Amino acid sequence: MATEINEDKQRSVERELQMLCALHGIGVLLLDPHDFSNSQTLIPARESTSVDWQSVNRLVEENRDFKDFIELVGEYHQTGKIHKTLWNK
Repeated sequence: MATEINEDKQRSVERELQMLCALHGIGVLLLDPHDFSNSQTLIPARESTSVDWQSVNRLVEENRDFKDFIELVGEYHQTGKIHKTLWNK
């Protein structure tokens, strides 16, 4: 996600993002911080049918917010229970 791309570096940034998309399937969103409805998808993410658990485990160890999110997803997957106050913060 980005709110802007520096015009002087736009071509090199676009090449780098295209390479990351090709290698890892990432997508790129350009956010309008004043009106999210005007945000746009610059590069759509590639859909994946499998989870890179090695990356998930690394992120869980490094990022408490991500760990909390994964725990919520796990609980939903196992029980169908949604904590509405915790989603869409």
